Amino acid sequence: MSSEVDYLVPDQEVAREFSVTDMTLWRWDHDEAKIALGWPPKIKNGRRNYRSRNQLEAFKKSLIATALAGRASKATEAASA
Repeated sequence: MSSEVDYLVPDQEVAREFSVTDMTLWRWDHDEAKIALGWPPKIKNGRRNYRSRNQLEAFKKSLIATALAGRASKATEAASA
């Protein structure tokens, strides 16, 4: 069990953090590619949606790793051309 404490982040704060709109968060909830990268499912509490902070951080790391891998493969292709 992890000693790190997890907490819920409101979708409004998540949208600000990623510089996107609430509609974009809804789209990501339905985007298989984002889900495959670890986009955390929403946690409903009444009429509000929240996300796990730990899962959001894991998603960010996954996005960065994917972007760097894509950049490295493009650099390799350009060098061999």
